[in-house]
Amino acid sequence: MLSPVRALPGVDTLARVAATCAVGVAVEAVMLWRFGWTLPLGAYASFAAVGTVVSATDLAARRIPNRVVLPGLVAALVLLGVASAIPGAWWPLARAGIAMVVLAGFYLALGLAFPSGMGMGDVKWAAVVGLLLGWLGWPAVVTGTLLAFAAAALGVLVLRLATPRRGRLVLPMAPCTSAGALIAIWTLR
Repeated sequence: MLSPVRALPGVDTLARVAATCAVGVAVEAVMLWRFGWTLPLGAYASFAAVGTVVSATDLAARRIPNRVVLPGLVAALVLLGVASAIPGAWWPLARAGIAMVVLAGFYLALGLAFPSGMGMGDVKWAAVVGLLLGWLGWPAVVTGTLLAFAAAALGVLVLRLATPRRGRLVLPMAPCTSAGALIAIWTLR
């Protein structure tokens, strides 16, 4: 059995595990409220769980574990595939795939241009976010992305005001990306 330290970097104490679980349950409840008992619920519930863990590990350890993101991507692909196949509506799945590539490509370009500001874990997480937002439509992709960067800008501002020294700031991006996506998912119909 993997210890919490090895399994989830930064989520290594009982208090952090409990806090992550509590946030996850709250986000899951909101996803149930948003989607009801419809076909896409499974994909978005999975996204909520994975997003909570990814955000917690990035906040606590500045790491996004592949062992969480990659299975989350596979689960989202399969569950959205089922949600598209049953009614025979394939355009949302195709749009989701396109959005996944576009958003991951955008984050990759930023990561290559500013390697100290964004890591490859953020790029992989952006692929998952793009997939789930893309299934809902292009307004969700644009809104979620803009909200993510607005949250990051706000985070930098708060850290600058709270930190008297003028050194290099490190802000984990995954919680901002997750928050932007969740707000877009919850508010756009």
